Amino acid sequence: MANWEWPSIADKLEAIGYLAVPGVISSIEATVPKGKTKQFREEYTNSYSEEYPYEADKYGRQFRIYLNDTEGCPDFLRNHLDGKYGNRINNTQFIDELVKEYGFKFTKAPQDANFIRNKVFSKHTASELNAFRKGFNGYREFVHHIEELVKTENSLSNPNALGYKERTISRLSERKSENSEERLVSGFTPNQMLRLGWVGEEYIAYLLKIRDETLLGELSIPKDSNYKVEWFNEGVQNASEEYLVINNWKEYPFMEIVKRWDDKSIGKGCDIVVTLDVGNVIYIEVKTSKRSYPYFNMTSVEMQEMEMQREKYVLVKINNFERLLKKESPDIIVITNPFEKLFHPKQMKEAIFIVGEKNNEC
Repeated sequence: MANWEWPSIADKLEAIGYLAVPGVISSIEATVPKGKTKQFREEYTNSYSEEYPYEADKYGRQFRIYLNDTEGCPDFLRNHLDGKYGNRINNTQFIDELVKEYGFKFTKAPQDANFIRNKVFSKHTASELNAFRKGFNGYREFVHHIEELVKTENSLSNPNALGYKERTISRLSERKSENSEERLVSGFTPNQMLRLGWVGEEYIAYLLKIRDETLLGELSIPKDSNYKVEWFNEGVQNASEEYLVINNWKEYPFMEIVKRWDDKSIGKGCDIVVTLDVGNVIYIEVKTSKRSYPYFNMTSVEMQEMEMQREKYVLVKINNFERLLKKESPDIIVITNPFEKLFHPKQMKEAIFIVGEKNNEC
């Protein structure tokens, strides 16, 4: 494949910054013609894990990057992702440059973000480095901006309601999925994921407060009904922030601002409880994604509450949350009785079980 014609050095460095974020890259793979392994290893000394390169019946080298997460992908790079797989970069020349010039490695292990960052800083001017920072800090900046918007804006965009449709997990490998963006690993740090989830809860609480007709209709709440809303995490938007700290995430240090607040919904089994004057109660669990992302995690407590409440329990999945920043409508999918609808093996990505044991008595 011919090398890409980057619109500018800034576009290229933004892409490199994004790829350097811990968690974004799943693996960088190398395949070479049979008998060319020694030559490859001499050329890329200290830049590969022992499993690489693979040998195959090919005329030339073939390098590929597989991404865990494409949510923060810069536009130019996103437009050049493999159309079939959705999360793969096929450009051998660009990957060769990333490895030789910028400290990336052929490996399935996490990339060394600090090493890459130091390489970039040694090669480019101060003005050019702003583009790298834009790509590298994209996830952090998004969370900050959406957090500030939802906390301070009095007229947020109303949601676009999408109907729920059953979707099952294919037996095909993740990497061969037509939409390989569906990954559980993310470029967001755990702290950023926590904050993003909380902002999604606040958005739903806001819609309940202004009696948004779209949401009320999806929750089957009559327009003229009176109700009380209990949002367990209300008030955490006033939590103080620590200064930059080191968060040992994915084995490498990563600098970020951490909010000092506790998730008050822990142990409750849901995020919001709506009590209607007529006595009906609705238990709402909110799951939020920056773009359209079908997977989410649930805790044991949430699942137990979901099973117990059945028709009273509602899962609200927010997709394309980033649209709020453009004053556009995010999508919501409201699922009533998710225990009945979702708890089937073909709709579960993976599960962790606890197995007890009993001692045999004589």
